[in-house]
Amino acid sequence: MAKKPIQEEQFITEFEIIHAAGGIVINEKEEILMIYRLDHWDFPKGKIEPKEKTETAAIREVQEETGIQKLEISRKLMTTYHTYTLDRSEILKETRWFEMVAESTEILKPQINEGITEVLWVSKAEVAQKLQNSYPNLKELWESFLKTKD
Repeated sequence: MAKKPIQEEQFITEFEIIHAAGGIVINEKEEILMIYRLDHWDFPKGKIEPKEKTETAAIREVQEETGIQKLEISRKLMTTYHTYTLDRSEILKETRWFEMVAESTEILKPQINEGITEVLWVSKAEVAQKLQNSYPNLKELWESFLKTKD
């Protein structure tokens, strides 16, 4: 017997929803900021705190994860979604992304207690290479970023 299609509302109730925000950070040399966390390359992002504005959370999370303090949002990017299991709970994470600008002269400091072991400025060509060891939604984010850049 065929399964009955799940409606969006029913599908969403199967998950704990986490709202997050982050950034693709670019510097004056057109390099992109990347982090290495849990054996994957990533862009900095994290959970939005209760009553926190999305843009504020995005900047705060990038600051915490990378050590960069002077950040400016230049534009809104796409929103990504992914699921995972944590302590037997099914999680749906919605991440709102922003393009940010920063200077390459700031000292980078990985947030070790969040599992981040490296923070690097990389060329645009290197981003695609590093995303081979990443998650599909980040590859989609990067491709969208490149298509909409200038």
